[in-house]
Amino acid sequence: MMIFPAITALCAGLLGVIGVILAAQAGFYRGTAKVGIGDGGNEELFCRIRRHGNFTEYTPFALILLGLLEMSATTGQIAIIILGAMLVIGRILHPLGLKVNGAPTIFRAVGMIGTIPMILITSIWLIYNYVTAM
Repeated sequence: MMIFPAITALCAGLLGVIGVILAAQAGFYRGTAKVGIGDGGNEELFCRIRRHGNFTEYTPFALILLGLLEMSATTGQIAIIILGAMLVIGRILHPLGLKVNGAPTIFRAVGMIGTIPMILITSIWLIYNYVTAM
């Protein structure tokens, strides 16, 4: 019997809403700036595109890892909740800290500190599960 990854499903739902918001922010601004493709040299549009792009580069992979770990049933729910929260909070904060001038911000840093370690911890845990199951 397969275990439904309910925590991952909740995280995916929340992140789906965030992804749509980021896409809409880029798309609406694209219309305002009258740029059909690319960024047209518009720094604000470029930043909005990168907010959405960064989100889409990290989020799907992290969700796959989280879902696999949750479905493995070798991990307690608290660990899955913590890893999922790291991802969701990180993916909320990162675009808030990504500024047009490229200046480093605490939100951007915390966003990546939530995302990258989550991916690494989850990946190592999955490898460990595989090795110990052999």
